[in-house]
Amino acid sequence: MIICKPSFADDVCGASAVCAAPVVGAAHIVENRIYAGFEWQFGTGAGIAPKMVFGLRSLTVKDSNTVSGGDLSLRFDVLHQGKLDSIRLMYVGGNRDVQHNIGGGYSFTDAQPLITVAIQSSYSRIGTDYVYGTHSFRPYVELSSLEKPNRTGTGKLTCPSGYNLSNASSAGASSAQSVNGKTCTQPSTSPGSVPPINLPGNLG
Repeated sequence: MIICKPSFADDVCGASAVCAAPVVGAAHIVENRIYAGFEWQFGTGAGIAPKMVFGLRSLTVKDSNTVSGGDLSLRFDVLHQGKLDSIRLMYVGGNRDVQHNIGGGYSFTDAQPLITVAIQSSYSRIGTDYVYGTHSFRPYVELSSLEKPNRTGTGKLTCPSGYNLSNASSAGASSAQSVNGKTCTQPSTSPGSVPPINLPGNLG
């Protein structure tokens, strides 16, 4: 009796395998940046000289290009030997191109709490403070070293249970069955699952 066992080449979509597109997992990065800049204030009680700003921004950047996080900054009065003017803590939300800021802080110059709102983009921020004690708005323009948040990478590719992640080109997967050059294959017939074939008689 002769026992034969068939052999197969690599899985091929539609021939010896079922193919499906991988699922792209969510991806995000946490970006922390220290920055410095100058801020010009306008309105009641504002001077003509800019204030120096030093801060720390921490953002979570998602693969959808949305961002969220916080910004802590200190302002110093250049005309008064670098005296601490105010401190602000703001929520940052939006996308990689434009972010909105809203938060609060304390003005040491006025000895009063404040509320602040702003719109921010690369290297710039435009907003206003509202000082409680004086009931005054102080618009400001800020130029800083803060650039556009970095783009996050692509999330991890995963396959359904029973599928293997394979090269799309070698499997012959279509564009609908592949993501970033990868596809998920499930062998419809594999060498390990095929029973031996018994051929009666002797050959030769």
